[in-house]
Amino acid sequence: MHLAIDDFGTGYSSLAYLKRLPVQTLKIDSSFVRSMLEDLQDELIVNSTIHLAHNLGLMVVAEGVENEALLNRLSEMGCDEAQGFFIGKPMSVINTNEWLVESGWVKQPQ
Repeated sequence: MHLAIDDFGTGYSSLAYLKRLPVQTLKIDSSFVRSMLEDLQDELIVNSTIHLAHNLGLMVVAEGVENEALLNRLSEMGCDEAQGFFIGKPMSVINTNEWLVESGWVKQPQ
């Protein structure tokens, strides 16, 4: 089983959860990610969260990646994974195989 803390940085998420829960992944809330290119405070929060998570041995997923510039900046920061409309819109399981082939995100065997 693989556990993740979703929407980290908002609501009931707490640094205490990082100590108490056996999690492997921290998902940074989209409210910080979406505006981080225009808001220095959000960028600092995202960058600090990535480093904190990595220092604790956790993988990091950024939520709310809506354009290539965000994806590139997150990559520069060392973010492990991303999710958002730029990568793919919500879809049914039936459509995932077609999306994997057509999206360009997954390299197809030669």
